[in-house]
Amino acid sequence: MTDPPWWLFSCDPGLVSGVAILHWTAENGVEKVDSFEGSLAEVGEMAEAFLALHNPTRAEMVSERFVITTRTGELANPDWSLKVNGMLEYLIWKHWGLPGDQTLVYQGASEAKRLVPNTVLRRVGIWHKGGAGHARDALRHGVYRYATAHKVTDAWDDLE
Repeated sequence: MTDPPWWLFSCDPGLVSGVAILHWTAENGVEKVDSFEGSLAEVGEMAEAFLALHNPTRAEMVSERFVITTRTGELANPDWSLKVNGMLEYLIWKHWGLPGDQTLVYQGASEAKRLVPNTVLRRVGIWHKGGAGHARDALRHGVYRYATAHKVTDAWDDLE
C-alpha cells in the first residue's frame, strides 16, 4: 500500500459550496484543518492557496460528481456545481500542470453518504457545526477518499 496523500482538499459544489481541508499522518490519522461553506469566489481563493502550498505528490483534490439529469435540472441553480468543478479543474491544471483527466477526483454523493454517515464524522472528530450541511458533505467526501483509495479506515475501528 502506498502512503495516502498528507493533504486533501474536498468540495461539495453548488451555489453555496462546502469545502474541507484534511490532513493525514500515521500517528494522528485524518484531521480536519478547516471547513466552511462559501461562494464560487471563496472556494476559488481557498483552492488557489491550497494548490500553491502543496504539490500533487502529497496532496489531492476531490469533489462531488454532479450530473444534470431531469430531476437535478429542476433545481433552482443546477449549473453552479458544474461551474465550481470546472474552476477547480482549471486551477489544478494552472498550478500543478496536470492533464485534464488527472486533475480533480470525482466521487458520487450517495457513495460518500452511505460509507461516511454522521457517526463516522463525529467519531474522527471532524464535525462541522452550522451552515446548510455542505461543509459536512465536503468532509464526508474527504474521509471517503482516504478510506476507499488509500485504505485509511481507522474511523471505523470499534464503531458501534
